[in-house]
Amino acid sequence: MKNKLSLVNFLILIGIVGYLFWDSSNNKIHKEIKAERISIVGPDGNLFISISNPQKQALATQNGIQLVPDQKNRDLPGIIFFNRVGDEVGSITFDGTDSTSSQGITFDQLKNDQVMAIMKDEYYEGKELKRWYGMFLRERSDSIRREEYVKNAIAEINAIKDESKKQELLSYYNNKLNSEIDIFRMFLGREENRDVGLFLYDSKGRERIKLFIDKDDNAQIQIIDTNGNAKNLIDK
Repeated sequence: MKNKLSLVNFLILIGIVGYLFWDSSNNKIHKEIKAERISIVGPDGNLFISISNPQKQALATQNGIQLVPDQKNRDLPGIIFFNRVGDEVGSITFDGTDSTSSQGITFDQLKNDQVMAIMKDEYYEGKELKRWYGMFLRERSDSIRREEYVKNAIAEINAIKDESKKQELLSYYNNKLNSEIDIFRMFLGREENRDVGLFLYDSKGRERIKLFIDKDDNAQIQIIDTNGNAKNLIDK
């Protein structure tokens, strides 16, 4: 009896393997594939592309090592791209709720975060719907990542009990972040205040040139000095 059962099981196994081989060799087109995540990997297992829902999305890595060691969930639906040495290099993401909407295509700096992106963001501030969209450029430090800088800054700020000194240190770290670590250089698009145009920033992240149409349809060209003083080149 045992020998008969073993033979039956063996024949069933052979049949399953044969069917799978036949099915794959026929280049069958599936009408629909449902999955929480699809990972495109190389022969060595290196992840190249992750197409995922928010709960299963691949975490950011550099040299194949997770950048935020204690991070468990990224909450980012879309497509994340990685290179052949395990660095995240860009993404295509689309998300939203009844009160928010965000989409983006990003390009990362070598061994660092995004430096070029096309993005759109909409959200409510009170009862007012805010939105901005366009293309932006950044420059990032080659010596320290933004995540590492922020983590160290938060640890130092939280260790201070004096509230006034805490706020002073927070202001210092924010200024250094925006002028040395994560520097905004250009935005081409629509701002939250409904100005539409080209906005250029210097190497310290200071806005220096604005060429735009404002919400009242006035054409404006502004030159701004390093102290924030603006000169309008078009007489109204």
